[in-house]
Amino acid sequence: MAAVTAAPEQVTTGAARRSWRDLPPWAGGVVGAVLVLVVWSVIGVFSSTGGIVPTPWAVVEQLHRNGFENYWTNISITTASAAQGWVWGNLIAIAIAVVVLLVPPLEGAANQVAVISYCIPLTAIGPIVLIVSPPESRVTSVFLAAMSVVFTSVVGCLLGLRAADQAALDVVRAYGGTKWTALVKVRLIAALPNVFAALKLAAPASFLGAVLGEYFGGVDSGLGILIVSAQTNLQYAQIWGLALLSGAVAGAGYLLIGLLARLVTPWSSTGVKGGDL
Repeated sequence: MAAVTAAPEQVTTGAARRSWRDLPPWAGGVVGAVLVLVVWSVIGVFSSTGGIVPTPWAVVEQLHRNGFENYWTNISITTASAAQGWVWGNLIAIAIAVVVLLVPPLEGAANQVAVISYCIPLTAIGPIVLIVSPPESRVTSVFLAAMSVVFTSVVGCLLGLRAADQAALDVVRAYGGTKWTALVKVRLIAALPNVFAALKLAAPASFLGAVLGEYFGGVDSGLGILIVSAQTNLQYAQIWGLALLSGAVAGAGYLLIGLLARLVTPWSSTGVKGGDL
């Protein structure tokens, strides 16, 4: 039989595909970031927007001029409010999910509460919370941060708690276990991957809620106050820098909880449960 040889074009295409597959997972993100910086630089240099779109180096220069200590102080304050809201919002969400699982007739009411927390515009409820809050308190930031995470965490917790293996639940029931026993012994372990996925999404959402709460006023520090000040004084480079800093902090929270999820639930990322080799 005659030997069949691959065309040079096919060999080149196959090699290119293999080379792309061999790249590390973060390579795509790096390429995307570089492209964004290039496009941003071109727009900033050649646009006639009067400085509304500053160049990346202009933003970096503005951040350096204002001093890292000033930004760090305000970032710490906003992050603390976001963390408090994240904790309270997720505790409420987990409590709602557990109540729904233990008392199924309450599922409709619990789902309505979660949906209401998602549908109410934060820009509408923020001023009301600010009015009823003590003067110069950070209740508004914490409250909006908590409101931002309830719905997502409720959905994630319910999906996780209902993902338990039915055979394991039948064993608990056969030995006389209650719903609470099944929850503690089986459902909580099965729910961890979905719960951590919800907690990761809740981190950026809570930070956004905290910044928005500061944006309404009532406090004298935080990233929201810096944004209002920069907007009032038409400091475009500082506004862009604050936007980048906010995104970086929110992304850091997402990555941190993702790292914790890998440590606590390694099987969720490897597809291999603990002990199954």
